[in-house]
Order: sequence, then structure tokens, then C-alpha cells
Amino acid sequence: MFLFVEPISKNTGMYVPAYPLSILEIASFVKFNLPEVEIKVTSLPMDYGLPLTKDGKEQIFREFLKDLSSIKPKGIGISCTAISQAEEVINLCGLIKAVHPDIFIFLGGYFPTLYYKEIFSRTSAVDLIVLGEGEISALKIIESLESNENPLDHNIPNLVWKTDGEIHHTRKGKPFDLSKKALLNPSLLKHPGGYDILPYAFSRGCPYNCNFCMESSLRPHRKVVPSDIIHLDLKNLRHQTNAQTLLVSDALFKSFDIFPLLRSLGLKVNFETRCDVLDPSMISEISDSCGAIALGFESASYHTLRRMNKVKDRSHYEKYLANTLSIFKEAARNEIPMMIFMIAGYPGDTEEDLKESLAFAQKLSKNTGPGGHVFKIGECHVYPKTKIYDLAVSLPDVVFEDNGVFGQNIVRKPSKNLDFETILDYSKKIFNLSNYTPKLQNALLNIMPFFRLPAQSLTDSILPDKCFKDENRTIFNVQGESLATFRKLVPDLTKIYNPRMSDRRSTRNLPL
Repeated sequence: MFLFVEPISKNTGMYVPAYPLSILEIASFVKFNLPEVEIKVTSLPMDYGLPLTKDGKEQIFREFLKDLSSIKPKGIGISCTAISQAEEVINLCGLIKAVHPDIFIFLGGYFPTLYYKEIFSRTSAVDLIVLGEGEISALKIIESLESNENPLDHNIPNLVWKTDGEIHHTRKGKPFDLSKKALLNPSLLKHPGGYDILPYAFSRGCPYNCNFCMESSLRPHRKVVPSDIIHLDLKNLRHQTNAQTLLVSDALFKSFDIFPLLRSLGLKVNFETRCDVLDPSMISEISDSCGAIALGFESASYHTLRRMNKVKDRSHYEKYLANTLSIFKEAARNEIPMMIFMIAGYPGDTEEDLKESLAFAQKLSKNTGPGGHVFKIGECHVYPKTKIYDLAVSLPDVVFEDNGVFGQNIVRKPSKNLDFETILDYSKKIFNLSNYTPKLQNALLNIMPFFRLPAQSLTDSILPDKCFKDENRTIFNVQGESLATFRKLVPDLTKIYNPRMSDRRSTRNLPL
């Protein structure tokens, strides 16, 4: 028996009531190719609860370890996509090895791929790490373990491990052929009917080289899932789950030709794309099936967008802003909720750059309607081994918290005369231009029920006991009736905590 695990994140904003797509892709591929092998997928937040305190987390881990003693897996694969999951993953691996030293543990995802050296420096509980796409490597690892052989004795591609203080690599494998992708198998989940949202990736990779994004470092070429697989996947998922909302999990969504199928399946679609890719004329054609649109806008300043490598030149920049405004107007006219993603205080920013973003946000916000809009703006974080890190250290006046891969690494001074308090002030002004219409609130509640709420709000006395898994209210229940009850109370929580909703990201970290 083999187990794949989606870990806890210490940031509430990371939780979406959707099945764990990345790890389910891997598990479904392994199960398809090894049908006789028992494979299970566990989402710790969904299956055990979202811990609100250190005591709650310890209680969850005790229950999880007890279950491991019962099911006795030979191996456990753990997904780690985000920095906010990393320390929790390392902690979890140590706990598993302390109780079950014979279980083979392997990790995969964005964080381990970029920062495997840092993981091995913090723990010896990880047997190996898969770099990049994991289907072929995971399959070979489980084939070896099922035959009672050590995967390290085979020339499996894209692996890294540490023995006797030395890090070892295998050869780099070919990019995964998406025509070989297995259909997603929700039956591998413990509660397949408990998820509200169907996430789906129509493609992998991104050809753009924005220097704040990890995607171009790992998968610089966009590959599209074949249409026949998409059709079968979505039809099967719609029939096997109760979810009626599709969350597109692409780095870049362009597959608007799929909307007739999505419409026939009764799915509302939420997707993110670039504001220079989406054709505004498409919006009226998809409005009946579109639940929300998210735009990766980042900034209205030409100089900031050039530093980000988001625009090529002035001509591109002018089209970038013009198309954003056109999209915004069309979304408003068709009553589609909008989320506009922005970054404040990018390395090299001056106050003039922030003024331009504020002025453009004010211009956008005049064109709103029943669909509503929210400016999802946050402070800038700089992590080692990334292009944005290289940019930050190359600029003489940039000051940021260089605390390694496990730190917050917030940019405190993007340039000589721009301080952090000024950045926060502009961020609040831009965020407060949001128009929280009932339609937008419903869209956000559906996709991100904890959107912008500080972690403190999840222990507020207005939440009834049914929202918690334990009598001490240290574990939040994100299933069914509990989550439905919470959603009804979010407007009240928003009123109480509204002054803190534009605060920095750290206020949304759970005290674990």
C-alpha cells in the first residue's frame, strides 16, 4: 500500500476546498499503470482538519500517525508546492520516521525542486526528492518499493538524495508527455464527495519569463493537455463528484474553446490569465458560464513592469494597460466578478510607481457593476535561487529580509526613498478601491472561504462549535456542513476584521 499526502499550510490563504490536484495527478498516473497496487491520497486539511493552534496540529498528527500504523504503507509521497507548507512538511517527515522508520518518504513539488539542499540540511527523514514533473519518477519509485527494492539502486530520472553528507543526482529525464496523462481518479481520495471545487490544469508551463514567478524556471514551455483527455476527465469528474465549480489551475489559461463542454456539464468556471492574453471580445461569449476572472496585472508602472519582465517595450505596455481596461469594462458589463492581482514594493520601485498603480486602479474602479471586483495586492517577498532575488541584490538601495528560504523575506525598501510604511499605505488605498458586491462575495466564498481574513478570526466567538472538530476549538472542520456554516458567517467576520484585511501576509499565518 502507498500513500500520497497533501500537507498542512501555515497560511490560511492557501486553503481552497478543492481536491489536491498536483498529488492526485501523480497518484492517478501510478494507479493507472499499476492497477494491482493499492494507492490512497490524503489531504490533511480535508481529512483531519485545519489546525488553529500548535495543540491542534499535534492532535492531527497523532491521529494521522495512528492511521499509518493501521494501513502500514510501504512508501509515502508528499507534495510541497508552496513555501508556506515547507516547514510543516519537514516536521511531518520527522514525525513519520520517528514512529515508522521503515516507511520510504519522498517529496515533490515546486519547493523541493528548487530547495532540495535546504531540505536535506534540515532533516534526514526524507529518503529522496523528485525534481520537476513527478509522474514517471513516482511510478518507478513505487514499482521498486513494491518489489522490495531500493529506488536508489535504479537509474530513475530526476531524483536527488543525500547519503553520508553528500548529495547525489540521477540524470535529467525528458519532459512528461501529456498525451500519456492518466484520467484523474477521485476514488483515491478519502472523501471524494466532500470537495466543493474541481481544479483542473488544461496545460503546464508558461513561455513568459516574468522574474517574480517560479514557473519559468521549472517549466519554461507551455504544453497543452490533449482535448480528448480533457473531455473525458471533465465528464468523469463531474459525474463522480458533487462540485459544480471548476477552478482552472493553469499558469496561463487560453482554452476558451472548451466552454461549450463546460456549459453542457453545468460547471461555473473560474480562471486566471494574463491581461495581455485574454481577448475582451470573448467575455460576452463565456459570461453565462464564467464564475470569476483573475488577472495577473501586478503594476501599472512601465518601469516596474519592465523590471518584472512583464512587458517588452512601451508599445507592449500601452496595449497591456488598454487591454486591462477593456477586460475590466467587459467583465463589469457582463456582471462577472474580477480579481486583480498586484504586487506592492517591487525591487526598484519608487513612490511614483505606486502612484501610477493607484491612479490606474482608481480608473478601473470607476467601471464596476454588480459583478464587483477586488484588488488582491500584497507586499513583495524575495526568495533565494530566484530571478527576483538576483534583481534585488543587483540594485544598490534595495533592503529586504534575507532570511533564507524559510523566512518571510519581505522587501522593506524597494529604493532609497521608499519605506515600507508608505508601501502599506498605498496597498491599503488600492485594496480599499475593491467593490465587494454580493456576487463577488459569493464567488470569493466559494473559491477562497478564508480570503484575507486574519488567522485570529477563525477562533472568533461568533463561530459555533459545529465549525470545529474538537471541543477545545483548536481544529477547524473544512468539510460539508461546517464549511457551509462558516461561509454564512464570513460577512460578519469581514465587518469585524475589515481593518486588518489589508494587512501584510503574516497576519494570515496560523500560530503553528
